[in-house]
Amino acid sequence: MATIRTVAEHAGVSTATVSRVMNTPQQVSERTRARVETAMRELNFSRNSVAASLVTRRSDCIGLIVGGLSGAFFAPLVNIVEETVSAAGSYLIVSCGKDSPEEVLAALQFLRQRQCDAIILFPGELPDAALAALLREQANVVVIHRSVVGFEDRCVQVDNAAGARLAARHLLDCGHRDIGVISGPATNPESVQRLAAFADTLAGAGVPLDPALVFAGDFRLASGRQGMAALLAGGKPLSAVFCLSDQMAFGALDYCRAVGVAVPERLSLLGFDDVEFAELMHPRLTTVRQPIDLLARTAVEIALRLSRLSPSSAPSGPQALLTPQLMLRDSVRRLA
Repeated sequence: MATIRTVAEHAGVSTATVSRVMNTPQQVSERTRARVETAMRELNFSRNSVAASLVTRRSDCIGLIVGGLSGAFFAPLVNIVEETVSAAGSYLIVSCGKDSPEEVLAALQFLRQRQCDAIILFPGELPDAALAALLREQANVVVIHRSVVGFEDRCVQVDNAAGARLAARHLLDCGHRDIGVISGPATNPESVQRLAAFADTLAGAGVPLDPALVFAGDFRLASGRQGMAALLAGGKPLSAVFCLSDQMAFGALDYCRAVGVAVPERLSLLGFDDVEFAELMHPRLTTVRQPIDLLARTAVEIALRLSRLSPSSAPSGPQALLTPQLMLRDSVRRLA
């Protein structure tokens, strides 16, 4: 069985050079690295990753915690993170936090036990105070979809307020005044940010949001159906509905079809996310696009820098909020 010593002898280098090729290849010239790698292949050398991790204190694994593995938002996010991590020569371990604080913390503990070099965390409904304490204790955690005061250099977030303002202004510009909302949970910071900015923008135009026209969903398809059913059954005038996720917008549209409410002729519908299927719906969904690709790649970039375990590799400053974009399609009608 080949060892580091036999690889070194075969390549005509020291064992220290072989070790550097395996653990810090950037410190070895390309020519020497190629010679050592050729020797490894010829000798069928298999690196003992467990033993190596004890020496280097690195596992070459990045952890990712998401709310779920299915759905039009998380599925592409996981794929992009995996592609980016793999391209950097590391491996991805994924765990589901299912949004609840208890499950998020359990998923985090699972990944810590796997000795991940860094962990990308979707915090779900984990309170800000608990999240701040977690970031204070664990220097290798990157947060997506939340900005935590004092840890902005390790947070990657879309500007939720700006996105909600885009949605509100578009509906107002199209002449809508009787506007409903299908929001996320009241305990979810993303939903709180979007709903507050949307309501403030309407109020600034002299169109206060009626609390009776706000239904608290959970970002999922079924709650979109339930929310639309509740809004239509409320008996109040309604010309447009803003859904704080595309998944809920799909559910709302499905309910409208079932009861014969034409979109956008009778009711306009606007979503948030711009997931893959938004442009394939009929009518095509007008929505606020958050750049999932950039969100995922930025988070991985920070995680990889943190995984190098050196101050020079750490993030250098606060991350800018990612800019959302209004995608104009067919589901919002301009009133006469």
